[in-house]
Amino acid sequence: MISRRDALAALGSSLVVLRARPAQAADKLRVGKSVVQVFGYVPLDVGIKSGIFAKNGLDVAEITFAGGARLTQALTAGAVDIALSGGPEMAFVAKGAPEIAVASITDSPAFMGIDVGAGSTARGLDDLKGKRIGVSTTGSLTAWLVDELNRVKAWTGEDRAIPVAIGGEATAELSAFKTGQIDANIASPANGYELEEQHAGRSLVDISSYVKNLELFVIYASTASVQQNPDAVRRFLKGWFEAVAFMKSHKAETVAATVEATGYPATVSARIYDRLMPQFSTDGKFLPRGLDKLFSSFVDLGVLDKSADTSKLYTEKFLPKA
Repeated sequence: MISRRDALAALGSSLVVLRARPAQAADKLRVGKSVVQVFGYVPLDVGIKSGIFAKNGLDVAEITFAGGARLTQALTAGAVDIALSGGPEMAFVAKGAPEIAVASITDSPAFMGIDVGAGSTARGLDDLKGKRIGVSTTGSLTAWLVDELNRVKAWTGEDRAIPVAIGGEATAELSAFKTGQIDANIASPANGYELEEQHAGRSLVDISSYVKNLELFVIYASTASVQQNPDAVRRFLKGWFEAVAFMKSHKAETVAATVEATGYPATVSARIYDRLMPQFSTDGKFLPRGLDKLFSSFVDLGVLDKSADTSKLYTEKFLPKA
């Protein structure tokens, strides 16, 4: 028979073992942003800095790229697990890229706008006929928006607006304006606000002036992540929408994170918060109005046949339960 003393000693030893046992390691996720200066991607930074992702058992490493095409290349090469990019990147999924759209960030075109330089006399969309418009990279969301402008305005031949790849940073935009490389630029409205503060340009129009509904920014997961660690994908999305909820009630912290993540000054970051924070999706669901416009554009561009099964390009099965 085991004595009381022996039992207590054994219990004490087991407690020592329990205390010494290391905590379960967090799952590592490499998360890529297609460009740096997009307010729609700031929940990633907020989730990291506030410890929200860590609370969900994730060790998130942020990686930034100069355009959606380069991000997709990295994902295809196995260098990225989760991607934050434009809805038009679903075209890569249709072409066989090893990824799938798993959540909507926003379907609001208000997240994008068109800027012009200080010397521009443009007053509206019609003044962009035949002009050179800056985009991040070929095949990116911004490049698609130039194509869409041409389609909406029925501009062909010499009347077509011309996309010019200049990278996704505000410094590149300013330099391209100064050297005359571009006549306008598609970017976050924050770029226009910053140009106004610098007396170097201004916002011309909101993208919603010619695109009414569009699945604009999307979260993608690599096929490998979905197959090998689907629970980590679920926990990432849970953390993402917890970060969005945190941002809605913590303006000061969000503005500070935006300044650090994007490089925009506090005054610009505060303006963009007020304008765009209400436009974030709070549940990640894909709305038919935004998807329909996106998929019809794929047909227009010859990426998809009208009979293609677009349901295979996205899924909602990893979203947090209501």
